[in-house]
Amino acid sequence: MKKLEKYIDHTLLKPGAGIADIEKLCSEAKEHGFYAVCVNSRFVPVAKKALEGSDVKIASVVGFPLGAMSTEAKVFETVYSCENGAEEIDMVMEYGLLKEGHKQAVFDDIKAVCDAAAEHGAIVKVILETGALSDGEIVDACKLSEEAGAAFVKTSTGFGEGGATVHAVELMRESVSRNVRVKASGGIRDRETALAMIEAGADRIGASAGIEICKVPEGEEAEDVSSVLTPKNILVLNGSPKMSGNTAALVDAFCRGAQEAGHTVHVFNVANLSVHPCTDCRFCFDHAGECAIHDDMQRIMPHLYSDDVIVFATPVYFYGFSAQIKTVLDRMICMQTSKMTVKGSVLLSPYGDTDKTVPKPMIDMYKAFTGYVGWKNLGIITADGCMDPGDIKDHKALEQAEALGRNL
Repeated sequence: MKKLEKYIDHTLLKPGAGIADIEKLCSEAKEHGFYAVCVNSRFVPVAKKALEGSDVKIASVVGFPLGAMSTEAKVFETVYSCENGAEEIDMVMEYGLLKEGHKQAVFDDIKAVCDAAAEHGAIVKVILETGALSDGEIVDACKLSEEAGAAFVKTSTGFGEGGATVHAVELMRESVSRNVRVKASGGIRDRETALAMIEAGADRIGASAGIEICKVPEGEEAEDVSSVLTPKNILVLNGSPKMSGNTAALVDAFCRGAQEAGHTVHVFNVANLSVHPCTDCRFCFDHAGECAIHDDMQRIMPHLYSDDVIVFATPVYFYGFSAQIKTVLDRMICMQTSKMTVKGSVLLSPYGDTDKTVPKPMIDMYKAFTGYVGWKNLGIITADGCMDPGDIKDHKALEQAEALGRNL
């Protein structure tokens, strides 16, 4: 159960807003306990400073309000926002292209933003502008958004053709899996409307009238509103041979965020396990995924059949995974013949160099592997300059990892 305030993205996107207005927005969000503030990217650093020490998140709009700029511009704005403190990106879909039937172009645009956000531990909400779309187009937009890696689909900018409606929210909820959430925004100005949107399936409410929405009518008590978010089971594989090193710190930060969000985390320090290399005997091919080697991999395998997300945590070793993680990956060949419950994956990786291209070969391999087995990439967090234990202290990657765990 959660209170109505925790559904609210307290929003200020109007032209003419200045620094003092954003500071006031953030002060109100802290005072009333709203989930997040939603601001234009220019004001993300202002919000970051104003919200320091609070648990209020920062959402930045991208490509707002038309969605008609280049994908490259949207990606640049996404990276800028994330690097300055945004944990959520509300991007505007190019709905004109969707209406003309250019679905691949729409998908590519969304995916580019999702990929850029994921590399900074942020999630993406795709603004569909439902008032301009037919029901069929809303369904198509939802499916494209989920396929591209979005965490939310969102109704409206508030500047376009109509705002949120109960019908649109219901249709969006029906058009995506439970791995994707729904944000209702545009024209929501009172408590009754907000509650109707939540009942229809909204997981988040975007509004400039958050204070008014959350006012409890005289003589009534504040109610808890049932959350439709489903807690996840998360398998974390720490492949570092150092139990108290930089990788462990990243894992701890991620797990802290995940547990705060109500998820269950199962952590295995692979270096402490006895996991032997795959012998390519093909036994698993003929025995429904059963492995002929009996070792500690049998402790990990059940989680692949019961958990929802897998996290690979590894330092960079000669541009790749640690041997501990690579051995586990090789033993997962049996997944080819068995149905896994895991649907998403995360990569956490510190490395000693300051050259940010160093982890690229490992990231490419991670993406190739997860793409092959059909897992959705939920986020990649890297931390440069972390050679010796403790180097990661105060690194922004710790905050990003915690945010990623919390936002799954």
